[in-house]
Amino acid sequence: MLQLAGPQDQDLIARLWQAPEQAPWIEPPDEGKIAAAISRGQAFLWCRDAGIAGFAVIMSWVPRVYGLAALVSTVRGQGEPLLLALLAQVFGPLDGHRIGLDVTADNARAIALYERLGFRHEGLIRECWQRPTGGWVDCCLMGLLAREARAPLARQVAAS
Repeated sequence: MLQLAGPQDQDLIARLWQAPEQAPWIEPPDEGKIAAAISRGQAFLWCRDAGIAGFAVIMSWVPRVYGLAALVSTVRGQGEPLLLALLAQVFGPLDGHRIGLDVTADNARAIALYERLGFRHEGLIRECWQRPTGGWVDCCLMGLLAREARAPLARQVAAS
């Protein structure tokens, strides 16, 4: 279940976001980014029977256009349901028109997930991010429009 994060969840999200296993794939948040997302209602926890299984943070680029700032699943197999629930939130109650993201070009698992849920490749930024462990990596830009999200979201509802 996706639930809105509150101020009491800030430290938990920071720990999960900055966990060593995330370092190759996701840039640590800037000071205050998590608190700002929580205050805007754009930080979410993914809760399963065993407790917190991940989180997601979005940001508004312009009205009805969102960017995925972070998506972290701490339990194997929970990335897809977490992202589907987030998309249902973005294209449902938040009335989003599109959501975009960037992902390192060598993150095959994430790219496969985004493609499976309808995201399209929109470009490549060469050597856009330097990993904390060193080395520059390319990033793929991907995006999903509300009208393109209907099929994956319908499959989610049918499977529920």
